[in-house]
Amino acid sequence: MADQSEALACEPRNAILDAAALCFMERGFNATSIDDIARRLSATKGMVYHYFGSKAELFFEIHHRAMDALFAEVEPVAEQSLPAPQRFTEMARRYVRTLIETQPYQRAVSEAVQMVLRNSTTEDQRSQLTRLQERRNRCEALFMTVLEEGMAEGTMCALRPRVSIKPVFGAMNSVINWYHPRDGETEEEIQALVDEVVGVALRGIIKGS
Repeated sequence: MADQSEALACEPRNAILDAAALCFMERGFNATSIDDIARRLSATKGMVYHYFGSKAELFFEIHHRAMDALFAEVEPVAEQSLPAPQRFTEMARRYVRTLIETQPYQRAVSEAVQMVLRNSTTEDQRSQLTRLQERRNRCEALFMTVLEEGMAEGTMCALRPRVSIKPVFGAMNSVINWYHPRDGETEEEIQALVDEVVGVALRGIIKGS
């Protein structure tokens, strides 16, 4: 992996976004300034502003990239012809794994969204927020479609699927708040963690689980 100075030289937008996501995760959205992001990069505030006009613009780009990562993993599985329980489980595994791998981006979204909602007053910001909400809803809808297919087949169960899906996402999304990478953590350990989270999250909707 390229070090920070090399990343800043080769892919400055990505380096700035990575730094901003880490700052938002550690300090919170409101407590983070452009100066904080520049200091983490060992760069100038002017360089950050050269690529991003405001902290809100950084937030929106971080949110879109967080959602891009989730869709890239989940959407292809949703389109496969596997039985609904297998498809839903694999989608959930990929979803949780992506949350772990992009944790700063996902945490920045989770912690900042309400703050941005309260503070956004421009038409452009309101439009951006509408798009972001639509993308979150579309991601949930991918899981909903598979759940409803499983219910029709008799392999998955939910009294009210639109209610049942909420605690599923609550359990999966919780990983971004309590997961902490450990030195020497192996691929097998991470996968075991993913499987445990998914097993708990899906226990009530997959028959025989």
